[in-house]
Amino acid sequence: MTQWRIALVIGIIMFTMGLPLLIVGYVSAGEDAVAMLAPGAMLFCGGTFVAIVAAAIGMGFGKKATTSEQNPASKNWWGD
Repeated sequence: MTQWRIALVIGIIMFTMGLPLLIVGYVSAGEDAVAMLAPGAMLFCGGTFVAIVAAAIGMGFGKKATTSEQNPASKNWWGD
């Protein structure tokens, strides 16, 4: 299993653990609200970020060669 797949699974796990905490923390009243809202928001946002970045890496985002990389003899990468 490649590294981006492991990161994707970890991101999805963090997302699914944070979502119920976020929902229950938002609905409940009293001290329990902050005790569940803050960790839920951190897990939800962190898991979402990790999953999106891992999915982008897995799809090959940023791996296409630029013009200067396609032609190694070309030292003029700024287009003049």
